[in-house]
Amino acid sequence: MSNDRIFYILTLLCAFGIVGIAVYIVAELFWIALPAMQRFGWQFLITTEWNPVTNIYGILPQIYGTLISSLLALLIAIPLGLGIAIFLSENFLPRKILVPITFLVELLAAIPSVVYGLWGIFVLMPKIKPVLDFLHNNLNWIPLFSTAPSTRAILPTVIVLAMMILPIITAISRNTLVSLPPELRRDAFALGATRWETIIYILIPAGLSGIISSGVLALGRALGETMATTMLIGNANRINVSLLAPGSTISSLIANEFSESKGLQVSALLYAALVLMVLTFFVNAFAEFIIFRFHIISNFFKNIKQLFVFPKFVDKHFQVELADNSSYQTIQLTDIYDTASIKLSRKLFSIIMTTIVMLATLVTLLFLISILYSVISNGISRLDMAAFTELPPPPLANGGGLRNAIIGTLVVVSISTVLSVPLGILTAIYTCELGKNTKFASLIRFITNIMSGVPSIIFGLVAYGLIVRNTGSFSAVAGGVALAILILPIIIRTTEEGLKLVPQELREAAIALSANNFQTIRLIVLPIALPTIVTGVTLAWARAIGETAPLLFTTLFSQYGFKTVWNPVATLSVLIYNFAVASPYPNHQQLAWTASLIIVFFILIVSIISRILIRR
Repeated sequence: MSNDRIFYILTLLCAFGIVGIAVYIVAELFWIALPAMQRFGWQFLITTEWNPVTNIYGILPQIYGTLISSLLALLIAIPLGLGIAIFLSENFLPRKILVPITFLVELLAAIPSVVYGLWGIFVLMPKIKPVLDFLHNNLNWIPLFSTAPSTRAILPTVIVLAMMILPIITAISRNTLVSLPPELRRDAFALGATRWETIIYILIPAGLSGIISSGVLALGRALGETMATTMLIGNANRINVSLLAPGSTISSLIANEFSESKGLQVSALLYAALVLMVLTFFVNAFAEFIIFRFHIISNFFKNIKQLFVFPKFVDKHFQVELADNSSYQTIQLTDIYDTASIKLSRKLFSIIMTTIVMLATLVTLLFLISILYSVISNGISRLDMAAFTELPPPPLANGGGLRNAIIGTLVVVSISTVLSVPLGILTAIYTCELGKNTKFASLIRFITNIMSGVPSIIFGLVAYGLIVRNTGSFSAVAGGVALAILILPIIIRTTEEGLKLVPQELREAAIALSANNFQTIRLIVLPIALPTIVTGVTLAWARAIGETAPLLFTTLFSQYGFKTVWNPVATLSVLIYNFAVASPYPNHQQLAWTASLIIVFFILIVSIISRILIRR
């Protein structure tokens, strides 16, 4: 058998491996959740009690908390994100200023959720406590502010969630606006439209598909968020209309209950995880539907165009295209706002809108600066040699370090890299090169896109069922498997993008010289795509290092030094969670800040390196 045939079979097997992983995830969750499904049925979704003593379980408060926190966060993030996307895409700033601001906004997406939770507990909550007291004291007749502010509540969770999903909306919306044909802008300007008239009545409707999909994808991200919600929402098993009261989400329930659960309670938690996965699946599938099938929805929006308050400018714009040259001279836009609801002058309106998007960008940057300043100022005091050489101290002791957590993190991430990188690259080679334009390749892409939106806590539960239950021990291997599944879509998608950048002429030239597919890919395609592939791997490392939720059920935590890959290990992200939430001791909290500083610094370096590689 030739090398070319062997290589094809290998890539095909890797592609089938992706399908197998997706099927196994669903099957594993379903199998473990089956006893609870048989016991409680659909009543599980509408029951408010969660009682391990009487074995009565229901997740209605968690469903409510998940939906209300995610939707409110989306309500905040969409206008902010769209405003920032407009500000960064429509030449409001010179390029020298635009590039660093864009990088800083994107950096928000790279900060681990456990760091957001740490910042929310020790910085955000004390800062907004007077605001929460004011809302309750003066607006307690409104149900949303009817309860006294709690130390953990829904509203701070909503604020943090909004900041976490903001980069998703900004990035996708910005890419959508940048990719629109420049003729749309030129035609509008030729008709006398101002910049903001062009943005509101031409660019946003034209890019509506990307903007909607960004919101849907951001909603999927918010629905599955675990660590920030667990650390901030209060984890109260009741439905609270007040945003000042504690609540609970599906993911926070699993994170809090799983380590001490057994028997039917484990099955009930997996049932809850299955509900969460189904919910996020439909949200992400809907986003894919919008992206690839938006022409169906666009016809619907045309029939209700009046809901968007389109002025006559849009109709005149299209009429001018069909008219002769004289029409360009006679049609003016002086009466655009005569019948519109906005009565301000066009110039004043532009000034107001520009100010709004500038403030949106400034607010976002202030949040980022606050997070970075808090991490640096609180973490640097313990960033010494002891932090890298000593073990974490007992609860009442002083000093100590992060040695076992640093080693454990490197071990777990290394295992995930070894497992995911070959599988991801070979799968991408099949979908972009050897199986290009086949239905199976389209299926792999769809599965990859859906897996990228699955909550990370799901992968931890799957690895728990696969490794921990079968070996009887938490371990670095289990954590590595969970993270490998988590970062696999990142590697596949970035490798695909790198392969697409290779000119087709190079492949044709290699084939003309009698090279087979294996030789062409190995000698021509992969070397050219290597910078993008390396970028994808480094981004995957950054994602894996900051993950916490999958490791709660796989590596657990160990106060002691590293033994073997089949024993529980400490990791930086789990240490931050344990020392920030479960420990009241200042020494532990200082170490949590130092661990956050190490993670954020590494992610910052990785982000800079990836940008350099992309430019090259």
